[in-house]
Amino acid sequence: MQLAITFIAVVAGLILSLAVALVTEELIFGQIMRTFFHRQTMSHK
Repeated sequence: MQLAITFIAVVAGLILSLAVALVTEELIFGQIMRTFFHRQTMSHK
């Protein structure tokens, strides 16, 4: 039983870490890509 609880805690920690990493990546690189493409479209006008 202790092993199952430990396994669930490790898996939950990994999932939480992945979720935080994805949100952080989207906030940082999403803004960078949006700015890059916005500037690119503005230069064509």
